[in-house]
Amino acid sequence: QDVQKFSDSDKLYLYLQLPSGPSLGEKSGSLDLSSLSTAEYMHACNWIRNHLEEHTDTCLPKQDVYDAYKRYCDNLRCRPRSAANFGKIIREIFPNIKARRLGGRGQSRY
Repeated sequence: QDVQKFSDSDKLYLYLQLPSGPSLGEKSGSLDLSSLSTAEYMHACNWIRNHLEEHTDTCLPKQDVYDAYKRYCDNLRCRPRSAANFGKIIREIFPNIKARRLGGRGQSRY
């Protein structure tokens, strides 16, 4: 039916939004952080794979890349990974990428 119209990314997002905690009749004193962490990780991986590609002759400012990812998360109303964790995921997906600092602190590029 209408589900066929959604992209794979949208289907994954909707799946990750399904409740995974106790049912309404049960009480839970703690939040399931592992599912939040997994959803955040999947959003970051999805964004990186869909918006970035490796080019040997191109450098992008790390902060610009992270800011674009944060805007994506804001639009989906999901919490972004920290800049440090986001950088680790980029290195997992693109193991050949090297970060370079061109200038002072805060001027790093991929």
